[in-house]
Amino acid sequence: MRMRWPPGGMSIRFRLILSYLMILGIGGLATSIVGSWIVSSTIMMQAVNSADNTLATALSVYEQQLAALRNTVQTAASGTTIPTYLASGQRPQIAAYLGSIRRNLAFDFLSLADARGRVIVRSPNESVRGDDVSRIGVVRAALAGSTASATEIVDASVLRSEDPVLPGRARTKLLNARGTAHFDKPEETSGMVLLAASPVLDESGRRVGVLYGGILLNGNFALVDRVWNLLFQDSQPSGADLGNVTIFQDGFRIATTVKHSDGRRATGTGIDAKVLSDLRSGSRDWSGRAFVVDGYHISRYQSIRDLEGRTIGFLSAGLLEGTYTSTRNRVILSFFGVATIGFISIIGITYYMIGNITNPIGEMVEATRSITAGRLDQEVCSTAHGEIALLANSFNTMLKSLRQMKADLEEWGRTLEAKVRERTEELGAMQARVAQSERLASVGLLAAGVAHEINNPLGAILSLTQLTLEDVPKEDPSRENLEEVVKQSERCRGIVRGLLDFSRQSEVRTDLVDFNRLIEETLRMISRQSMFFNVAIVKQLEPQLPPVLASRSQFQQVFMNIIMNAVQAMEERGTLTISTNHRPEQELVEVHISDTGKGIPPDQIDRVFDPFFTTKESGRGTGLGLSISYGIVTAHRGTLRVKSDVGRGTTFTMAIPVPSWPPQEAGT
Repeated sequence: MRMRWPPGGMSIRFRLILSYLMILGIGGLATSIVGSWIVSSTIMMQAVNSADNTLATALSVYEQQLAALRNTVQTAASGTTIPTYLASGQRPQIAAYLGSIRRNLAFDFLSLADARGRVIVRSPNESVRGDDVSRIGVVRAALAGSTASATEIVDASVLRSEDPVLPGRARTKLLNARGTAHFDKPEETSGMVLLAASPVLDESGRRVGVLYGGILLNGNFALVDRVWNLLFQDSQPSGADLGNVTIFQDGFRIATTVKHSDGRRATGTGIDAKVLSDLRSGSRDWSGRAFVVDGYHISRYQSIRDLEGRTIGFLSAGLLEGTYTSTRNRVILSFFGVATIGFISIIGITYYMIGNITNPIGEMVEATRSITAGRLDQEVCSTAHGEIALLANSFNTMLKSLRQMKADLEEWGRTLEAKVRERTEELGAMQARVAQSERLASVGLLAAGVAHEINNPLGAILSLTQLTLEDVPKEDPSRENLEEVVKQSERCRGIVRGLLDFSRQSEVRTDLVDFNRLIEETLRMISRQSMFFNVAIVKQLEPQLPPVLASRSQFQQVFMNIIMNAVQAMEERGTLTISTNHRPEQELVEVHISDTGKGIPPDQIDRVFDPFFTTKESGRGTGLGLSISYGIVTAHRGTLRVKSDVGRGTTFTMAIPVPSWPPQEAGT
């Protein structure tokens, strides 16, 4: 039946269509706006979180580089090579020794100054010496007796003294551009340097000099490229750089992954003027939308401070804004496209169905009024049949889809945030493990080299002294001094052997080992000593403990090291608890060794596995026992953890994987 225009108004058909379009338009527009806002917020939140993670990675790599420099300088300064050469006046040998360390570890310079701060030997610029370097902050701290490391601004004259090549690298042509920091000079000649210094002590503990070294950051792209490769190497859209990592000296770039259109690194370009203003106003870090050379990035900035706490530069990381905005725009356009197609389709269906309506439609009018009020939880209920019933069902389906779409978008946002948080935690744990492994690996390599260098002259000293003793009568006054030389030489040889054990240079054979039996054997060997007389030993050994593939002698050494440390920590009085258990779900065997000693302070617990670190009194240990134990356990694909409560005791937990059955051939 064709509906006609009623006198004085529109037809019912037209009014129904118009009313329905208004309802659908308002609901669709509101849903589209809310959906677009959720999508945009979620994507940009992901960009901010990614920028945070990028800066965290860059900071971690930067601090690892500075820590590696500090550890190397401290280890070299604390050895006996430099004091020995100094005592005998062997300057060429010192220069060769410093040159070897500098080349192996890619330092830009490594120099030795005397106790007044005047340079004795430089590497590589051996021709310049005698100048005063005590004005350098870390050198001044080392002259005061402490090892120090920091980032410092170094004048061109000082750089030239260290290496004539360095001033050329440090010289940076400054470029002024609209919207960035403005520079009043055409170029900068000073450089930003990672510096570390450590005092050199002779055998009597007297400070005889300072060893200091540095890495010039100007034009040094290794650090920023390392972070960029970790995060962006496999994520480049159509050849464009997804993100950037930059080191600023004051307000200009000295090392960056940002490039000009011709492919040159954008060194000398300025930081975003607003960012610089905020950072100089006292903020330690900054995050937001910043201009980077030729485009906007979602960026994070962190201040770099020298040893005295002055801000001398910034470390920044960011992600190309266009990557996220294009993704956001595509999603929103797709969202509106689907909504538009759906809207057009519904118009056609509605027009067709309303054309067949001949019965009362009051129920439909009431339903549309409710939906117009914004109550999307309404449903159209109709007792009619045919086309009206179909229209009601279609309308209800549409509302359900809109509610589901909104719920899906909200759930997607929550899921995305959870995944970002999970990845951030995994990255932090991985960086901690990498930092520990790299630190021990580098110290192990250095320890092996130092041990081999010391072993030959030490053997000669011991042999010649013993031969001399055979010809010296017992009543000779000098015999006591020679015997003391032999005693101390044998002690040094034991330390060298510990260094070699730590660096894992010897061949090891493994076999199936029962940890319960090995613990019993170890206790029988050492428990009869007087230091165990006032120690109660509690054993909680799991009876059916599976064997592990390991070196019996090495793990006996591990057990002995940890047990002796525990007894000494208790001052030979307390309770020592040793327990074992099997974790079949993880295929691990665990050993727990607990004491009731004084515990380890929280600021020292991360260093207990570092070589030469000890809390014992002087003469009661070399600080290598736990480092060697850590190396043995990790070499067997296991883990060694420590947990301590100050004043209540310490627990060491060792976890070793159970071999598959039948086990593989024992090897080295």
